[in-house]
Amino acid sequence: MVLKVFGGGIGCGIGGSSLYLSKKFLAQVTGITLSPVQVERAKERAVELGLQCQAEFLVADAQNMPFADNSFDLVWSLESGE
Repeated sequence: MVLKVFGGGIGCGIGGSSLYLSKKFLAQVTGITLSPVQVERAKERAVELGLQCQAEFLVADAQNMPFADNSFDLVWSLESGE
C-alpha cells in the first residue's frame, strides 16, 4: 500500500516537508501553495531528489481545494495556520 499524504499541505512552500515525508516513508505526497514560483521550485527539488514520481505540487487555494473527500490517508500541516 502506498501512503497518500497531503504533506506540507496548505502553504507547502518549496516542498521541504512534503519531500521529506516522501523520501522517509516512500509516500505519495501532494502540496499546494498560492505561489507559482514556489510550485516550480518544489518541482525542481523533487527532480533533484529523484522524487518527481512521488511528489505533486499545485497552485491552489486552501479555501477551494481541488480534491475529493477522502483523497489522502494523512494530512501533515506545519507552520501554515494563523
